[in-house]
Amino acid sequence: MEGFEIKQRREQMGLTQKELADLIGCSRETIINYEKGRPIPKSKSEILHKVLEPGSVYNRIVRNELIVTNGEEDFENKNGNKFIELPNGQYYMLMPLAEFKIQAGFLSNYQDADFLMDLSQHGILVDKPLQGRYVAFRVNGDSMDDGSSNAITRNSIVSTRELQRHHWQDKLRYRDFPYWVIYTTQSKMPLLKEIIEHNTDEGYIICHSLNDSPEFTDFKLNLNDIQALFYVIDVSRSVSKKISY
Repeated sequence: MEGFEIKQRREQMGLTQKELADLIGCSRETIINYEKGRPIPKSKSEILHKVLEPGSVYNRIVRNELIVTNGEEDFENKNGNKFIELPNGQYYMLMPLAEFKIQAGFLSNYQDADFLMDLSQHGILVDKPLQGRYVAFRVNGDSMDDGSSNAITRNSIVSTRELQRHHWQDKLRYRDFPYWVIYTTQSKMPLLKEIIEHNTDEGYIICHSLNDSPEFTDFKLNLNDIQALFYVIDVSRSVSKKISY
């Protein structure tokens, strides 16, 4: 691949020189040298082809398009989350995306493999393959939108990991993971809230909304009234689309 071609494809993908460098595991100065026509080692040349080749899995990931793959080299954990290894050593983790229309019945179906296969997928970058059950939810509502940089706006996608019920007796790590998707016995639709207190003695949590409008006041929720807890590990404000091949 010639220097001008590297620059052309990088710009078509909307990548800076630093972003391309991070993706393939080198410095920005190295990418500058490649684009100026300096020699490219065979190992880096192969990686550049993988990343910049139109239609490649890496190209689609960089473009923030969601991918469903059947590659033999892909790793999948026991809960069905797939991990695609990237040239820089990171992984692209795919998880089912619960859109508005299926959120009400999600809990009764989400351990069904066929049900999950029919869902759209959402992906985030992680440093290594992870165990656990990861699910993404489309945000429907404004209770977590305070107009700040921390706002979780309507139509955002929150990536979550389920916290199994036997861990609820211990203190929730709400300082490390402040935002939670909560299914309760009172509502079919999940709540997205910040947990600001967990009383292990009396078995309740205090839920907080970032939006300070009067209708979004703090409230207590008994753990016995909770069906499932998912803590938020990532927030995406871009809308991605699913690509199958």
